[in-house]
Amino acid sequence: MLDLRGATLPGRVGKPNEDAFAILPSLAVVADGATSPPLLGDGCIHGPAWYARRLVASVVAAHADAPDSKPVDLLSLAIEATTAAHADTCDLGHPGTPSSTVAIMTFQPASVRWLVLGDCTMVIDAGDGIDVVCDERLSNTSEAERAAVKVPGGASNEAEYGRRIEALVVAQRSHRNRPGGFWVAAADPQAAYEAYTGEVGDACNGRINRAALLTDGASRIVDIYRTLTWNTALDLMDTAGPTGLLCKLRTLERADQTAHIYPRIKLSDDATAVFATWTAEND
Repeated sequence: MLDLRGATLPGRVGKPNEDAFAILPSLAVVADGATSPPLLGDGCIHGPAWYARRLVASVVAAHADAPDSKPVDLLSLAIEATTAAHADTCDLGHPGTPSSTVAIMTFQPASVRWLVLGDCTMVIDAGDGIDVVCDERLSNTSEAERAAVKVPGGASNEAEYGRRIEALVVAQRSHRNRPGGFWVAAADPQAAYEAYTGEVGDACNGRINRAALLTDGASRIVDIYRTLTWNTALDLMDTAGPTGLLCKLRTLERADQTAHIYPRIKLSDDATAVFATWTAEND
């Protein structure tokens, strides 16, 4: 038997949450919209929060129409539908046109199919070990610009820090959705086919114990802060749910408002986690 739980928290109070997620009995999807600095713009009247939510809704609609489809095909259809939804109002050729990282799981009768595009993370505990998939192609680009903003305490003043963020975004855009760079959901449905994908079975007979999908704002509790392992992060979600994981994350961040303990680009990022557990039918 499959149980699914999800939670999301905005990075800052009063700011839109640019993450989105959805849970169905046979589908889980999380998305993380990419923020554009105001001076750079994105050519869109809607913005990244709209894009992430619309993309997730389109994945759900595609899955409802064809529940046996692979996640990569669902994502391609969702990107196509989302692109069509604002093609008449927005400049989709803008280098910062809204985009999103995505992770999807579909739950088949005897297996789980998964997809990761961008720096979301998928974790599966199949009993014989924990498998973790994160698309690190983004973090492997723009290294100098990333280092300039990922320093304890940030830049010496807010204006300087803002300029460094803009430089990082400009550098990243030059690598986005290009061979040798990184891939995210944006305007081109073909980007879906650059995702990492796979299938694991047998969920219905107990080979898979538990799994999670996380945006990078949630996964940082393990991969940046290293205060939990993937195993203990799953343990925490097992007992306290995804909300428990996100609350622990925010407690750590509030105690390090200068980023000296945990050097990072954002003091707090939008954070989303979906957690799945299985129990054998005869339990």
